[in-house]
Amino acid sequence: MLYCAVKHWCKLTNELNQVINIELAQLDLLLKTYAGLIDRVQQQTPDVVELAALATVLHSYYNGAESIFLAVARYLDMQVPEGTRWHREVLAQVARPTARRPALLTSPLEVRLTVYLAFRHYFRHSYAFTLDWARLEPLVRELPTLHAALRVELKVFQGFLTTEPDVS
Repeated sequence: MLYCAVKHWCKLTNELNQVINIELAQLDLLLKTYAGLIDRVQQQTPDVVELAALATVLHSYYNGAESIFLAVARYLDMQVPEGTRWHREVLAQVARPTARRPALLTSPLEVRLTVYLAFRHYFRHSYAFTLDWARLEPLVRELPTLHAALRVELKVFQGFLTTEPDVS
């Protein structure tokens, strides 16, 4: 492990790294748990119960990713958005570099995640019987590739977290 010249910075980045690892493990487990269902609906249209389960998976997935975004905002930016648009604002915030850190997400991944954020909002304000497979299908189909992309970008960001701060 590197000697860290700035103890406070190292404490923050170590804690943030732990949060990212925990949330990433949870996201991995979520996808592993529902892999059979996600695979099955590639071949056949889900029934109403499967549709509700898939909607819950999409909602849970975005919430897990958002937990990482909030941790970055809290630990490194020292500023978490507030108000009615905070969900959208925290996604935009972590996708921009700051003086303390690089961008957590590339612009293409931010755009892809925005669609999941919109679904999260829809899910939280609708009834399960209004769920529509035509709306969920592209999100469910892309979820494994979205997760792979998010995992890669998080690992790149974690590389930044483990570098020695410049104290000159």
